[in-house]
Amino acid sequence: MPSDPYCGNCGYSLVGLTESSKCPECGKPLVEVLQRGRPFFRGGRRFRSELHVFGLPLVDVALGPHGDELTGKARGIIAVGDSARGWLAIGGRAVGFIAIGGVAIGFVSIGGLAIGLLTALGGGAIGGLCWGGGSVGAVAHGGGALGFVAEGGGAVGYYARGGGAYGRHVISMQTGQRDPDATVFFMDWQWLVGAGPRGSVADMTTFVGWILTVDFALALLLSLVVTLRLWPQRASRSG
Repeated sequence: MPSDPYCGNCGYSLVGLTESSKCPECGKPLVEVLQRGRPFFRGGRRFRSELHVFGLPLVDVALGPHGDELTGKARGIIAVGDSARGWLAIGGRAVGFIAIGGVAIGFVSIGGLAIGLLTALGGGAIGGLCWGGGSVGAVAHGGGALGFVAEGGGAVGYYARGGGAYGRHVISMQTGQRDPDATVFFMDWQWLVGAGPRGSVADMTTFVGWILTVDFALALLLSLVVTLRLWPQRASRSG
């Protein structure tokens, strides 16, 4: 409740505490940390490496509130924060060549909601090659999949394969439909689309693993190329 007491240092609820002069969680004296009203956790962390690469800190960490900032905003080659932008971005909201977070946007993205130009993996995934509970992409895998090539429990695509599949060329376990062109397509492109609904978990895990490895390498290479092109412009402006 808004009027409940809490520790201003660590955010621990102090409701019902009557026999202690210190916060049970962090040990701070109550006379220093007792607060009421909107909780404001002051345990934020900030770190920025002195080493810079192409004008950006190699590592930038910004987690939680700190000073006048209510949320951490990290910017760096490796960025970790509530909001993160970088070559490798990890955070609640992450934007980068490789992005990992609650909401992740990048060339390669992994998150609760992942949007990736090359690959997206998450609860909800949108991208070129994507896997998720619900996925939309050129090649889509998931519980529900929509794409040019779609595979999943429910799949809709030009080429579709799954429990319930709908499209131009379909392999459907529910209806028993097995289009010859779809059979040939999924056989020829198994290296890209995977072993199919009857493939083992290990087969699919291996498939996803090597695809992500290739995409991570491409994303890093692309980020390097883009940065090398922009770096001389930054240097000339700063000079």
